[in-house]
Amino acid sequence: MRNAWFGWVIFCALSAILGCRAPSPNWNGTWKLIPSKSSYQGPVITISIAADGEYHYNDGIVSDIFRCDGKYRPIGNNRTQACVRSSATALDKIRMENGVKTNTYHWGLSADGKVFTATATAFRPSGPVVTGQLVASRISGSNGFAGQWRDMSFLQWHADLTLRLDGQYLHIAYPSAGQYVDAPLNGADAKMYGPHALAGTTYLVRRARPREFLILGKRNGKAFNHESLELSDDGRVITDSWWNPDKPADRSTLFYDRKK
Repeated sequence: MRNAWFGWVIFCALSAILGCRAPSPNWNGTWKLIPSKSSYQGPVITISIAADGEYHYNDGIVSDIFRCDGKYRPIGNNRTQACVRSSATALDKIRMENGVKTNTYHWGLSADGKVFTATATAFRPSGPVVTGQLVASRISGSNGFAGQWRDMSFLQWHADLTLRLDGQYLHIAYPSAGQYVDAPLNGADAKMYGPHALAGTTYLVRRARPREFLILGKRNGKAFNHESLELSDDGRVITDSWWNPDKPADRSTLFYDRKK
């Protein structure tokens, strides 16, 4: 594919007087996930509770440590967070930035303790309130939030992918999750918006080839995710692959078909 593109460029250079132009890939539109072709297993969430009541949450990308005593504590960048536990099966976290509420997170357990649900809500200065939900099934642990959980909601969040390319920006959105980013193509970092977008998380997008974009995810300036969006030659399928910078051979891949 790379050699074919190189050959086309040479041909166009030799035929410039004729106004030769390469075909423009059409990225714009809504794309529907093809689960049967995709290769992905939901991440494992680990929650532990120390003897002194400190909660530790880790899903392989996000790590959070907090106490559920109702007190607001600083979490950096003029942000604070408080947690209130209303019962053995429910708790609520509230995040503030410069004294203004920006996010809430409600954790709940099913009656049998086998399903963990986390509902995230993002409040924006302008625009509607956005809500998303994570649902995970228990892998280990016998009661309460402590244990390991398999996230089952990722594919639901990514059931549809919306792209819009205008020459200067690439708009990437997952409507089911309420997540979106408007990334400039000049190499600048862009903020991800939505209920599950964590503070300090940015994405850098650059064009690798006419039919491929490379995406670098960073949290507080440190890379945590590499990603590739590639459009098929016939313009009908998008391949979305991503991997941890420390484990480049361990990739997950989602395939999308153009939605009619």
